[in-house]
Formats: sequence, C-alpha cells, structure tokens
Amino acid sequence: MAKTQYMSSDELASLQLARLRAMLTTAYTENAFYRERFRTCGFETGDLKDFDDLSGIPLLTKDDIRNELGRTFSSGFDKTNTVHKRTGGSTGVPIHIHMDFNAASYKKAAAERHDAWAGRVRGDRTAAIWGDTERVLPLKALVRNALSERLFFLDTLRFDESRLAAFTARIRRLRPPILIGHAHSIYQFSLYVRRVGLDDIRFRGIITTAMVLSQLERKTIEEIFQSPVFDRYGCEELSIVGSECEAHRGLHVCAEGLYVELIGENECIPRRLVITDLLNRAMPMIRYEVGDCGIWAEGECPCGRRLPRLLEISGRTADFLYTPEGMPVFGISILDTFVIHIPGMKQVQIIQDRYDHLDFFVVRDEQYTDESLALLDRNVKTIFGERMTYDIHFVGEIQTGGRGKFRFSICRIGDRKGQ
Repeated sequence: MAKTQYMSSDELASLQLARLRAMLTTAYTENAFYRERFRTCGFETGDLKDFDDLSGIPLLTKDDIRNELGRTFSSGFDKTNTVHKRTGGSTGVPIHIHMDFNAASYKKAAAERHDAWAGRVRGDRTAAIWGDTERVLPLKALVRNALSERLFFLDTLRFDESRLAAFTARIRRLRPPILIGHAHSIYQFSLYVRRVGLDDIRFRGIITTAMVLSQLERKTIEEIFQSPVFDRYGCEELSIVGSECEAHRGLHVCAEGLYVELIGENECIPRRLVITDLLNRAMPMIRYEVGDCGIWAEGECPCGRRLPRLLEISGRTADFLYTPEGMPVFGISILDTFVIHIPGMKQVQIIQDRYDHLDFFVVRDEQYTDESLALLDRNVKTIFGERMTYDIHFVGEIQTGGRGKFRFSICRIGDRKGQ
C-alpha cells in the first residue's frame, strides 16, 4: 500500500475495476443475499463494463444489513473464521458485520499507512481519547497493545477533572508523539490544557475521527498544542475510508480497498455517500449507503498521491451531554451503550434539557422486551449517576436535521440550545 498510493489515477481505476468485478462474482456465486438481490433487479455480473454499470444494483441500507445481510455468510465463512464488528454508527442504528481475515489484515495495513501520514511509526507510544476504554479486555488484546499498539487512554465516558489531570500528567511524563481520538473530545481536552495553564505539550501529529471539527475547533487545537491536526473518516463496517495527508487538502480515500460513489446531481453541495467494499468476501458490502454526505476535491494533491480525495464529509454530529454534576459525557461514546448493548433498540436519540434530565426517543424493533428498559435504566445510572432523571418516548421514526444530518445526542442546556 505504500507503493499503490502513488499509482496513476488510471492504474488505480484499473485496480479498482478488477477487484470490483471479482467481488461481484463472489457475491453472486457465494452469498445467498446477493444472489437473490441480483436476480431480482436483473443484474448480471458479466454486464459490468465500467463503474457506471453499478447503478443497476440497489443501494444497501442499514436495515438490509440488520434484517438480512447481517445473518448471511458467504460460502466457506462463519463466525469461527471471521472478525466480528458491531456498531451503532452515527445514525444510532446498530448493525453487525463479519469480515474475513484477509480483508481485516488489509484494512489494518491501511490504518497503519494512514497513521504514517500523521507521523506515527509502528510501535510509537500513543495517547488516545476514546470511549468505553475501562472495560476488561481479553489477554490477547492486552498483549498486542503492550507490545505493538502502545496506546494509553482517557475514557470519554469519564471525563472528570481527576482523570483529565492523570492523563495529562502521563502525557507529560511519556511524551507520546501522537494523540488520537474523537474530534470533539480532543477539542475539550485542549481547552482543559489551556485552562490549567500548560504550554509544554506537543505532538508530531493529532489524528481526529468520529466527528467533523469546525474550523474554530481545529484552529484552537493546533494553537494550544502547536501540532498539526489530521482528520480521518471511517466506520466499523468498512474501517478507514479516508484520511488527511501532510498537505491537508482533503481526505485521501483508501481506493485500493473501497469504491466510493457520491449520489446526487449537484456536485457543489454534499451528496449521499455510497461505498462498495472491494475486499470483504465473507459479507460483501456492495453499494452501502453509510448515512453521510460528501464532496469530491478537485485537482491533484501536492503530496503526490493519486488516491481520490473527499474535500468535505458531513452528517456526523453529536453533542456532549452532562451528568447532574456538570461532568461532560461525549455523545458518540455513549452510543454503543444505549444502542448496541440493548436488544430491541433499533434507533435512539438523546436530548438533554437540564443537567438532571434526559429525553430518550426510541425506535423499537422485534427484539424489544421489558428487559430492554431495565438495561437502559441501568446504563443511565452507571454513566450519568443516580440523580439523573429521564423520560422515554417511543416513536416510529427519528428525523434527520439540516443537510441530512442525524444527531444522536443533542444538548439544550442554557446557551447550548440549538448547537
């Protein structure tokens, strides 16, 4: 992948088309879901002459994955020889994906390549601001982290002063060259560092993901740490989709493993992002509508890489929520807790109007039971404390906001209303 990133645009397109044809053939011959889908829409795998011919295949939705594809392995694959991924996604809709080992290895290589653009070298110690990191990990994961990944964490579900101070002290002691984490949590961490008057924390690169930083937030982070920010876009279903390089002129798409379409006529505004995974044979993801929108960057990047670039990604947004004591809890971090780990919760949105009150808007599915409510209550008390009160509203659909954005969590406390 270090070599293919410098292929010409024509060479990359040829590689993508060859892998796309192979994936379509695999999907038809080895996967019952796609065999039925292709027959229903009249698509023949031999009909694919160029990328435009993909339009004959219906878009793959999150509901398709939840209801059908998520239970359909390709021939030769099952839970024992695949990597399981589950995510609530920025839309708050939980889905399960299985990835074959070859695809998972390739995507890991892509992550390391994109890390290198931000200056991270394999084995570098890395400070990470992430969610739900204090859970007990398997021994294999602990050993891998100790010997190779070398991450230490600040848990965004526990963003209190004592943990912020301990994390900051560890950074000053170990001097990790890289900081990685949820974009808005890194922003909040930078404000803490400024508030306590520290001016000696520097990084080779700061990798932000999960959310889109505003220009003000990005400028603030870079000024406080005197370090460059590298934005990243991806999802559990597909792994890394695109990352900034050192030129900071948009996000280079991982084109060797993905084919990206933008659906919509007006190229000047964000269009629906549709992605085909060119690698995962165990559970093919063909024309998957991820729920976000994007705009293509024009021209060539000064870095010399010919990987296509996304100038802008929109659609992922969530506010910080707060405990009754005023401690912030990052919205994306609690998504897993209130969606993935509670059966029956098809989609969830949380709105906070007071420090001691939440409104849950819940779309139920067929797995919903009274135990679902019991789990929700337990999670509220665990994350927000005993003083937090809440109301549940069962709805048939949760509307997106402007430009198709779904907000998983919305804070309307005081002057935060409307943000």
